[in-house]
Amino acid sequence: MTSVSDTLATFEFPEIHNFPPFFTRQPNEDTWKVQRQLWCDLILAFYRYNRLSLMSLAEAASEPPFSNRQIHRSLQVDTLREIMEELVRQGHAIWTGLKNAKDTCMVYWRKPEVWANMMHMWASERSLFNTVLTLYELANGDDTVRQEFHGLDLPTLRRSLEVLQSQGKAQLFAGSSDDDMGVKFFV
Repeated sequence: MTSVSDTLATFEFPEIHNFPPFFTRQPNEDTWKVQRQLWCDLILAFYRYNRLSLMSLAEAASEPPFSNRQIHRSLQVDTLREIMEELVRQGHAIWTGLKNAKDTCMVYWRKPEVWANMMHMWASERSLFNTVLTLYELANGDDTVRQEFHGLDLPTLRRSLEVLQSQGKAQLFAGSSDDDMGVKFFV
C-alpha cells in the first residue's frame, strides 16, 4: 500500500486543495454543491491514483486528501460524510459500516458496472467463456497483469462480478476461501 508521504510526493493535488475555505463546508447551497463536487472529483482521483477502496471516515479526516498540513486545515468528519453521501448517490461508493452506520465505505473510483464490462471484454478477447477461473487468477494472475483490473481489491471484484451474474454474463462459484471463489463467463 502506498504511504501518505509517497502520495504527497507524487499525487498532484488541484490548486483548490491549498485554499483554506475548501476545507470548510460553505453555507450557501449553490457554493456547497460546487465545493462538494470538487471534493468528489478529488476523492475519486486520489483513490484511483493510489488504488484505494476502503475508507474509515474518522481515520481519513486526518490524512490527505482531507487534511492539508501546509495550510493547517482538515475537513470535518460530518462534512466528509455529506460528501460521501453524494458519492453514494452517484454510485461511486457504498456504506459498509455495521448496522447501517455511516462511518466506513467502499469507494468505487471506477463503478462496478465499468469493471464488469472490462472483465467481460477481457474474457471474450481470450476466448475464456465457459472456463472457470478463480478470483485470485482474475485479480492477480499472470494473464491479467496488463489489465486495469489486475490487483483490484476483492470486495470491488466480487461486486463487479455480481453485476455480470445479474446480467447472465457470469456465474460465481463458492470456494473454501474468497480467493478460491470461482467465476465462469458467458457470452
